[in-house]
This record gives sequence, structure tokens and C-alpha cells, in this order.
Amino acid sequence: MLRHAFNLALSLRSKLLRSAQRARLRRWLIRRDGRQSQQPIAPRLGKSLYAAPIGAAGKDLLAKLIKKWGHEQFDYLIFVYDGSRFDEAIFSRCSFISEPGIVYQFFRKYLTAQRCSAYDYVVLGIEDVDIDSFSWPNFAAIMQRNHLDMASPALSAQSHSPHSIMFQQLGKVGRLVDVIEVFLTVFEARAWLAFRELIEPDKNFWGWGYVQLAQSYCDFKMGIVDAQTITVTRAPTFKQESQDEMTRFLRSHPKVRRARFCCYGELQPALIDIDQKEKS
Repeated sequence: MLRHAFNLALSLRSKLLRSAQRARLRRWLIRRDGRQSQQPIAPRLGKSLYAAPIGAAGKDLLAKLIKKWGHEQFDYLIFVYDGSRFDEAIFSRCSFISEPGIVYQFFRKYLTAQRCSAYDYVVLGIEDVDIDSFSWPNFAAIMQRNHLDMASPALSAQSHSPHSIMFQQLGKVGRLVDVIEVFLTVFEARAWLAFRELIEPDKNFWGWGYVQLAQSYCDFKMGIVDAQTITVTRAPTFKQESQDEMTRFLRSHPKVRRARFCCYGELQPALIDIDQKEKS
């Protein structure tokens, strides 16, 4: 009986905290959009960068992504952590860095301001993501319409993730959220540099905890696009080391508000469905 009452109290507390977070974020968004409207719009450069650590297990999914997205709008920077070779023709125009490392170690070291200055968007990927029927032009158009700093397609029902907020909600264009897990995540290029400052240069390379502070620390407007999906094909591996590093990292930023893993609004559709326009 006491256990049941305790669990109900925890559940009620969680709901109240999420409700307070939603109200706080809606007020913040009004102020934030007001500030953004007064800033000059950066000219579009027409190119984006896809960066991901990929080993032998991820070659086929990377090839599918490159075939779908092509090279007109994308450059590809691949961190080969296991010594695999990428000699196939599909990879001939990609850039490779072959060295041992862990996810955020690569992102912090190589996705510098100098490298990213030539791009509109920086897209971070992991090797076990299938892009489904992902349409980059429509995704980018939704990001632009909603003035998002950071965004991700939703996860399909077949995906593996412990976070329910990431899964697709049918019938929606997308949702404003206070957190996004990095599976295939898109940053406006200037926003990426703000997020990069969160990444510790000498520890926490698995990256647990960074996304929990991103909205508050970086002043990000973030969205999950339900109109587009990806599939995370493998269940995440729990590492006590990662959990310990996350706990230490979050405690080292006591004044930064943590995400409550909540939605607080809906995204507007792109003004033009680019895929349909190209077909007509």
C-alpha cells in the first residue's frame, strides 16, 4: 500500500513538473522568437554536412543514406573507428578520418567552426540508423518554417529507444520539445557551434546528458518532425561508465535547467511540399 502511494506521488510530481516546464517554455518561446525576429537572416549556402562514426556494421545503411541524399546538397565526413575499408564506389566522394574514438570525441575534435562555416546545417548520425523514406528537402523546409535550431525526424515504431518522446505521433507535422536524442539530428550550423561548447574535450565521450541541457544552455528552439521517420535498428547498450559520466556532468552544471522530456507545442507545415512540387 505504501509503495503504491509512493509511486502515485512520484507520478503526480512528474506530471506537475512537466506542466510547469511546458508553461515556462511557452513564455520563453515568445521572448525568444521576438529576439530572433530582430536579427539578420544568414544567407543560405546551399550545402550541409553529414558527420557520423561508422564501422563495418554501418556500411550498408550509410550507402543507403548517400544514395538517397546524394552529393548536390551534402558533403559526408565519416569517422572510421574500427579500421574498416570503404573502397566501394558509393563512398568515393566522402571524406574519411580513420582512428579509434567514441561518438562525441569525434564530434568535438573535428566539427570545428572553421570546418562548419561552409554549411547551412550540420547533421549528426550514428551507424545503426535507417533513414526510411526520409525527405531532406521537406525536412529542411519544416526546420526553416519553424525557425528551429535543432531538429530530428521521429522514430518509427520499429525503433529501439528508451525515450518515448522520440517516437512518431501520427497525424502531426511535428512537436516543439525540450530534448532531442542524437540518432540523426540536424543543427543549424551556428547552433551546432553553441552545442559543441557543451561537449567536454577530455571526458564523457559517449555523450549522455548533453541533450538534457541543450535547450536551456544554448537557448535552442527544438523540434521532432513526425512527418519524417528514421529507424534505430539496434537497442542501445547500457554502459555504467556512461551513466556515471552523465551524473557527474549534470552535477557540474547545477544552474542549467534540465529537460523534462516534454512537448509544449506543434510545428507548422512547410509552406510548399517540395517532393510533390518536383513530381508535378
